[in-house]
Amino acid sequence: MPWSASGHRHGRGLLLLLAMVASLSTVVTSQDSQFTWSDCQSSAPPSPAPSPSSSSSTNTTFWSNVVALLDALPSAAAPTGFASLSRGNGTDRAFVRGLCRGDSSPANCVTYLRNAALGIRSRCNSSRRAAIWYDDGSGVTVPAPMFCFVSYADTNASTAYEDAFRRPSQNWAEVSDRVTFERTYNALMGRLAARAVNGSGSGTPSPAPMFATGAGVYDPAAPNGTMYGLLECMRDRTAAECERCLNDSVRLLPSCCYGHQGGVVFAYNCYLRMEIYPYYNLALDGPPVLAPAPSMIFVGETQEKKRMNVTLAIAIPVGTVLAVVVIVGVFLYRRRKVNRKKTGPGLSMRDNNSIKEEDIGYVEPEQLNLVVLRAATNNFSEENKLGEGGFGEVFKGTLQDGEHIAVKRLSQDSSQGFQELKNELVLAAKLKHRNLVQLLGVSLQEEKLVIYEYMPNRSLDTFLSDPMRRQQLDWSKRFSIICGIARGLLYLHEESRLKVIHRDLKPSNVLLDADMNPKISDFGIARAFSVDQSRDITRRPVGTLGYMSPEYAYWGHVSTKSDIFSFGVIVLEMVTGRRNNSAYSDTSDSISVLSHVWDKWRAGSMVDVVDPSLAESGYPESEVLNCIEIGLLCVQENPMDRPDASAVVLMLSSPTSTSDDRRAPSRPAFVFSSGLTESDHPSRSGVRSSDGVMLISNKLSSTTTVSENEMSVSELQPR
Repeated sequence: MPWSASGHRHGRGLLLLLAMVASLSTVVTSQDSQFTWSDCQSSAPPSPAPSPSSSSSTNTTFWSNVVALLDALPSAAAPTGFASLSRGNGTDRAFVRGLCRGDSSPANCVTYLRNAALGIRSRCNSSRRAAIWYDDGSGVTVPAPMFCFVSYADTNASTAYEDAFRRPSQNWAEVSDRVTFERTYNALMGRLAARAVNGSGSGTPSPAPMFATGAGVYDPAAPNGTMYGLLECMRDRTAAECERCLNDSVRLLPSCCYGHQGGVVFAYNCYLRMEIYPYYNLALDGPPVLAPAPSMIFVGETQEKKRMNVTLAIAIPVGTVLAVVVIVGVFLYRRRKVNRKKTGPGLSMRDNNSIKEEDIGYVEPEQLNLVVLRAATNNFSEENKLGEGGFGEVFKGTLQDGEHIAVKRLSQDSSQGFQELKNELVLAAKLKHRNLVQLLGVSLQEEKLVIYEYMPNRSLDTFLSDPMRRQQLDWSKRFSIICGIARGLLYLHEESRLKVIHRDLKPSNVLLDADMNPKISDFGIARAFSVDQSRDITRRPVGTLGYMSPEYAYWGHVSTKSDIFSFGVIVLEMVTGRRNNSAYSDTSDSISVLSHVWDKWRAGSMVDVVDPSLAESGYPESEVLNCIEIGLLCVQENPMDRPDASAVVLMLSSPTSTSDDRRAPSRPAFVFSSGLTESDHPSRSGVRSSDGVMLISNKLSSTTTVSENEMSVSELQPR
C-alpha cells in the first residue's frame, strides 16, 4: 500500500511536502518497504549518516550517556515492550525511552529498537532532544509488528512542543463512501481509545498496557469493507496524558486525510494506525463493530403497528429481567450492609467466638496505575532499590507531586504467596496508627505491587547491625523507639477493631521515619482474632528464629504473648547494641544475648551489658535498668509470666509506680550458657554435651540430646 505524508485535507504539492519534511527534520525512507520519521529538536539539520566521531557534539558527556542508554535500551525493553532509562548527573544526565508495539515478541522488539537506536544516533547527534518512529508500510497481510519508538532528552518531562507534536501519514487510495467510512472510524477509535486508557472493554485482554486493537465494518458488501484500528500510548504517561494524546490524534487523521483508506499519526506520547486490511493478530480483537445502519422511515399505519409490536415484544421481557436484577441486587446489598454492622466493616463471622484468616473480608486499597509507578521508580531502576527479602524487592519512588513512596514488588518466584499478600493488604488497610506503616495503595495489573509510605531511615536492623550507624542512636532515641514499638503492639493487641498478632516482629520489620519514629511493618503472616479470643494453634509455625517464643516455635501456640516475647528480644538488643544471634566470643561464659543479660542480672552487674557506645553520650541508669527488667520479663518461658502490651506501656511510662508490684524475672527461655548446674533452676532440666555446654530447656525436652557441634535441625519456615 503506497503511503504519503500530508498536512492538508486534500493533499499538497510535492514542493510543499518536501519543504515541510525538511523544516521538521523528518525523514521518510522506502528501503525494504519501510518508512521512518525522525524529529531532531535542533536548528541545525541532521547529517545524512555521520560517523559517531564526525560531530563535535558527540564528544560531550551528555552524548556519551545517550549512546550508552541507547545500547542498553533493546534488552531492557524486550521483556515488556517498554523501558525508560536514565544516566548521568546534572546537565549531563540523559533520559532514553523506547516502546515496541503491544503485540511485538521480545525478539522482534530487540531488533526494531536496535535499528531505531542506530537511526536516531546517525540523524540527531547534534540535538539535546530527539525522537524516531520506525514503522512498516508495506501493506503485507498480517506482517510482523514492526513499529517502535525511541526518544532521548535531557529531562524526563515532556515539553509543550512534544505534547503538541502530531505527524500524520496517509494511504494514496481513497474510499467511495466517505461519510460512512468516517462515521465508522470515529465510533471505532472512540471505543479503542477508552480501552487503551482504562484497560477495559470488549474483546480479549490486551497483551500490553495502554494498547488496544479492534475492527469495524463500514461496507459489508465491499471486499475490503472492514477497517482495523490500533492505538497505543507511551507507558510512562498518565492516563490523562494518554487520553488527551489519543483524542487529538483521532481527530487529526480525518482532518488531514479525509476519505483515504488508512493512515498513521505519530506523536511523542501516543501512536495511531488505521487500515482496511489486517496488519496485526486478529485474535486480539472481539467481533468487528458493524457500520451504523441507515435511518429507516416507516410509511403507513400497518408498518407503524408492526414496529410497536416488535418493540413491545422486546421491551417487556427485557424490562422484567432488569427489574428482577435490580430487586436481587438491592436485597444482597442490604443484607451485606446488615452483616457489616454486626461484625464490623469487611468481616464475616461464622460464630461469635473466633475469626479465622479466611473469614476476613477483603478491603481493597486504592488502585494505582502501573505506568505511574514505573515512572515514579524510574522503571524500578537499581539506584532506587531499597532492599529485598523473601517477597521480592522494595524500591523508592517519587510521584509527580513530589511525594516519596516505597513500592514492594512481589517477585514471580516469591515464597510469599498470594494468600500472604492478600492477608497483608486486608490488615494494613484496616489498621491505622502512628506506629504502623501506612498502606497507600496497590497495583495488580501485570505484577503484584504494594505501595507504602516512604521511611527514609530504613529499618531498625540497619542501625543494630552497623556499628557506625548504631552510634547515631543515643539513649533518648533508643528509648523513644522502644516506647513506639510498645504503643504499636498495644494498638494491635487491644485497641484496634481486630486483635492482631504480628508473628514476625523483629528489627528488620520496624521501620524508622525521618524523625526516627518507629513503625511496625510487614503483616503478611499476621493473624486476626476476635476480641475475646486469647490464643490459637497453627499447624505451620512461621517467623524468624531468635524472635519466636518457645511455645510457638515448638507447638504452634500463637497468642499476643508471642509478640511480647519478640518485643522483649528487641528491647534487650537495643540496650546491649548486639543482635540476638551474635555470639559472645570474649571472656564472658555466655553464648547469646539472652544468656549474657541473664547472667549479669543474677550477678547484679547490669552496667556490663549496656552498649559501650552509650557511655560516650551518657544514659540514665534507672531508665536503662527498667528496660532490661522489662525485656527479661517479656522473654519468660511461661507465657503467663510475660506482661501484656498495656502493662509494658505502663512500666515504660511510670517505672517507679509499678516496680514494687512486679514479680522478679526468672530464667528466660532459650538460655545457652556454660558453668550452670541443674540446681540453678529446679523447675528445668538440662542435658550436657561432651564439651561441657548445657542446654537449659523445659521438662518436655529434657530427653533431647545435643550434638557435639552444637547444631540442630529445625523444620520451621523462617521469613
